[in-house]
Amino acid sequence: MAYEGELLQQCTGRVYDFTRTYAVLVTGDQLIPHLAITQNRWGHMVLNTGGPGGYYFQTAGFYTFPRVMNEIQFQRYLEEHGKYIIAVTRIPVPHPEKAQFRLEQLLAGRWFWRVIRHNCESLVEEIVMAGGGPRLHIGAYSLPIESTNQCTSW
Repeated sequence: MAYEGELLQQCTGRVYDFTRTYAVLVTGDQLIPHLAITQNRWGHMVLNTGGPGGYYFQTAGFYTFPRVMNEIQFQRYLEEHGKYIIAVTRIPVPHPEKAQFRLEQLLAGRWFWRVIRHNCESLVEEIVMAGGGPRLHIGAYSLPIESTNQCTSW
């Protein structure tokens, strides 16, 4: 099974750098693994705190705990899934402590994936908005590729 990240099974006391927060859009998974079925064209969104060398947070699966990765683990995740970064969007988070608190709450519980309404982008958006940041998705559905209209270099 390809690497998804680490479970945060206990409070580490680590404070993540929400002063530099990014939505990282990567290519999506195949819709039906191991078959030549079209790849998810909406992509997959990962939260990054601290920029390159920082930490990455993501959820994948229908009812699972969100995962955390450092830079080396994120590169492993990309490699094992055959993914690459499509876009990186800087996101202002005026209240980092509130975003940190919401992140910790979400990492402690399972995330119920509801395809286009409660997914990887929704996880990122919920943490960002808890810190006073902007709504990410456009329209009625959460489709990661539609929310990243700019590409920012690290």
